[in-house]
Formats: sequence, structure tokens, C-alpha cells
Amino acid sequence: MEVGNTSAPSTHTHSFHLFPESQASTLSPSAIQAHKKTFVSFEMRFVLVRFYSFLFGLLLATSANGHIVQQLFVDFSADDAEWLAEIRFDAGIALPEMRADKEALQPKRQWLIDQTPDQHALLRKEAEKYVRECLTFQWVTPKATTPLDFTVSFPEWETSPPSFANPYTDLGFAYFSIQCLGNIPDTSGTLQVTLSEGDHPDYAFGYERMGLDRIVTAYPGKSQTLLSLNATPPTAQASFISLLDYGFRHVIPEGWDHVLFIAALCFLSFAWRPLLSQSLIFTLGHTITLGLAVTNFIPAFPPTLMAWTEIFIAATIVYVAVENLFSHTLKKHRLLTIFLFGLIHGLGFASVLGDKIRASADLALPLIAANLGVELGQITVIAIILITLTWAKNKPYFHKITKTASLAIASVGTYWMLERLIGLF
Repeated sequence: MEVGNTSAPSTHTHSFHLFPESQASTLSPSAIQAHKKTFVSFEMRFVLVRFYSFLFGLLLATSANGHIVQQLFVDFSADDAEWLAEIRFDAGIALPEMRADKEALQPKRQWLIDQTPDQHALLRKEAEKYVRECLTFQWVTPKATTPLDFTVSFPEWETSPPSFANPYTDLGFAYFSIQCLGNIPDTSGTLQVTLSEGDHPDYAFGYERMGLDRIVTAYPGKSQTLLSLNATPPTAQASFISLLDYGFRHVIPEGWDHVLFIAALCFLSFAWRPLLSQSLIFTLGHTITLGLAVTNFIPAFPPTLMAWTEIFIAATIVYVAVENLFSHTLKKHRLLTIFLFGLIHGLGFASVLGDKIRASADLALPLIAANLGVELGQITVIAIILITLTWAKNKPYFHKITKTASLAIASVGTYWMLERLIGLF
């Protein structure tokens, strides 16, 4: 259907989307164009308001915090009669008030040593209570699922005074071991652990004590198999998938600074091929530094240097987003810049993924699995943005969307950078 004067059909084509035909017949071509511009302006404002609302929510949800424990590592072993799960427990989440204070810094080993016997007793009591609230071990058969009882002990307190050897980190933070010991039923079945829903850290179970290069992870609200039929540990394939999943989760839903960096890349070169090449170059960079960190070629950073790393990570987001404002095409120097920024992000990955990868006897497979998971997360971010904005690609205001989005991402990155910088002092 055409609207208005048939001698100039191109002027009025599709104007019925903007106003009724009866009204269109009384409007001049200039009036119709004005209505079109008003409609386009409204459509663009709607898109940008939705985008800014998302970024504002993101800003509130991801403000820099103090010590937040994302994962606890568990040394798991079993024989025909018993199973043992020894948790490398972070003393910073032992007490309810410590878990509630998201701004508190991670306590040091000396703090743990200086606690009185009564304070030590309270730490043990509350830590055991928390572990029992989080973890449920169960024996699963085709006919029933049976919760398993287990005892809890604290090896460091078997001597007087307690011996906190601190074998888990060379940075002087406060850790102690919690041993959960239970019996394996006589019936053939599967040992599972269920982590309760809520704001809890993940639990990564390693099998090095059984001479196996395996790691599986239990997440809040989900169950994880620890021993399958006839008391056999998970397969290498299950371990690989667990690490792959962990790398993916480090991007989606947990790595918002990582998500914004990848999003910033999308708003300069809005096409699959260049974005995939940038993502792969970025992954190469963070794989190198993560590999150097887990093999101790790069020593573990003290808290101050780690804080500076987080500041630089935020700065990389700002740089890429601001460059989008002044560039119109992807240039070769950008690929080198992304690679260098990947090296910086790899140092941040090491603080989260490092302990889990180091716990494996063979570092190569966990390193590959974790980084592959991260790359899949990055590709997912790219796919979501491309699919979401494909409809607008040929719109006359598309460049305004990309520039405004880049400006918004730069603003969030600047906020994070300043917040982390202030928190350092």
C-alpha cells in the first residue's frame, strides 16, 4: 500500500507505520519526513534508555568489594570403606559477621595465630556449622538417595599451640583445614555432594591424593558426583568438562569486567570474523600469563600488586571504549593492543583460576580446558550482542548507538578504575 501522492511514491513508502493513512494524505512531504525523524529519534532513545538501564544495574551489582571468596578447594580421597574431603578453608568466611562484611579485607595468617583459645574455638564451631549448612553428602542408588553422616576435624588444632603451616599460599593469608570423614555404604551406588543454594563459594574437588589428575566443581544449588559405581572417581572427560564450565562461568555470569571488555570490541567492528580474531588474540594473551602464573614463572602477587592489576584491567576497558569514539575501522595496532591487554587480564585470571589449575598434577589439560571455557564465554558475549543489535545495523542511527554504548562502557570502566584506586588507599 502506498500513501499520499502516487507521483512521488518513494517519498511516502511505509509512512503508514508512523500515522494513519487518512492523516498522511493531508501532510506535506516535509511533514512526513519530520514525523519519520521523530519516530527514529524515539526508537533510538528507547534502545539507549534500555542500554543505560542495564549498565546502571551492572554498576550497582559489580561495585568493587573487599574480600569475596569465590571458590574453596577440597582434597578428596576414598577407598572401599571411607571417603575424606579436606577443605582448604578461608578463615575470612568462618564467622557470620565476616561473611556479611563484603568490604572487609582477607585476614592474614598472623591474625589467625594471634586469636585466643576461645576465639579459635568459636572459629572452629562456626566454620563447621557453615560447612554443614553448605554441603550435603549422599549415597545414590537406583532405589533411594540417602544422606551420609560425616565427622569434622581440624588438623591444625591437633597440636598445642595450633600449627598453621599455611601450605596453600605464600602471601600470608589465613587458612586452615577442615576434614570431613564419612563411610561408604556396602551397597553399590554413587557418592554425590550437593551445595546449598545461596551466596556461597564454589567447591572444587581434586583427586591428587588418589593419584589422579581430576578436578570437579560443585556449584550453589547443584549436585556433583564424586564417586561413581564401585567407588571410582570421575573420568578425565568429566574433569575436563568441569574446568571448561568453570572457565565459561568466569565470563558468564561472574566476569562483568571481562564482559564489558569484549562488548567494547563489538562496538567498533560489528562483524563475526574480525570479532572472532580479536577474541582469539585476547585469549592467547591471557593464556600466556595464566600459564606463567600457574607454573610459578610469575610469582604470586601480594595484595597491593593484585589490586593494581584490577585497576589496570578496568583501565583496559576504558581505553578500548574511548578508542571506539575516535576510530571508524579496525586497525592493525588494535590487535597488538588487545594482545597486550590479554596479558594483563591473564594476571587477574590467575588469582581466580590459578589454585584450581595448580591442584592438578598435569597442568596442560586444565589450562587448556579453563581457557577454552573462557573463549566460549567470550564468543557467547559476541553472539548475544550481534544477534541483539542486528536489526539496527542498517539503521541511520546505528553509529550513534555504537558511540553511545562505547561512551557508557568507558564511564563504567572509569568508575571501576577510580573505585579500585580509592580502595587501594
